[in-house]
Amino acid sequence: MNNPILQADGFILQKNPMIYVSALSGKWLLKHTTPTWRIKDPELGFQRIVRETRAREIALAVLDQKRTFPNAIVLATNIKEFVIENGKISMPSEIFFLVVDGQHRLWAQQYSAYDATYACLIHTGLNEIQMAQLFLEINDNQKRVPSSLRWDLVRLVRPDDNPDAVAAAEMVYLLATDEDSPLYQRIDLTGEQYEIQLKQGSLAPEIKSLISKNTLYGKLPFESQYQILVQYIISIRELDRDQWGQPEYPLYKARVFRVLIRLLPEMVRILGSDPNNIKYQDFFQFLKKIDIGTLATENIISAQGSAGMKAIYTLIYTQIMTGD
Repeated sequence: MNNPILQADGFILQKNPMIYVSALSGKWLLKHTTPTWRIKDPELGFQRIVRETRAREIALAVLDQKRTFPNAIVLATNIKEFVIENGKISMPSEIFFLVVDGQHRLWAQQYSAYDATYACLIHTGLNEIQMAQLFLEINDNQKRVPSSLRWDLVRLVRPDDNPDAVAAAEMVYLLATDEDSPLYQRIDLTGEQYEIQLKQGSLAPEIKSLISKNTLYGKLPFESQYQILVQYIISIRELDRDQWGQPEYPLYKARVFRVLIRLLPEMVRILGSDPNNIKYQDFFQFLKKIDIGTLATENIISAQGSAGMKAIYTLIYTQIMTGD
């Protein structure tokens, strides 16, 4: 380990897996941590994942009173081990931690002049997938992490007991990263890109529902499901290509788009027993019946009394299935 910049009190808690316990400066930690390995800007990542109000309350109630926290924050790093001499851990200059648990407690340091000492449990030698697994294990039964980030972690971890969730996360990832996809670079995968309207946390549950049901579409292999979904979204885009991607375009609003996704299996059923040959033009014969103006939020509320998913579903289903 070269160029240690911090000598901190600490010891080995266990060796397999290797976990250290250390007491670290809060202000030092802020410079060497990120709330998720998937966010490139650590400070922006903290700001978007933690609630500022809660962090400020912690700073006022604990740090400004020069008190310590009764429980440790949990950190992870890809560095395999530290040098320990005379009860001191040498922290190298290049070290960077993922905050697995305790994001609000640590970010509270940002709002306090008092440099607090944090008790830390440090998991070492973890790669990105192992960090994601640890993050999910610790946070899944606590206050939920942002849903888009959680779905992104599901794709990385690929839990064996939830294959439909893995497939849904993989499909959303392909929609966002495949250059031939009509949603290329138009899905926020981690919940950090506020300027992108469509979120993985919104789309993935809908897609999971599609592929898990006992329908003609749901029984297809993954590749066929993906290709049909791409053709379907292309058909939605072709209804008004100039408006596609605009925040105020009714068909691009999250709730309307999710309802359209829910209607896909019914259209596949009507189109016949060989779904692999379905093209976007086949879907277009249904979708062209949509009166896009009626799907503006104010028009739905005026006609239906709400702009909820049920009202939107009823409106679109009636239009495309009856032509009314």
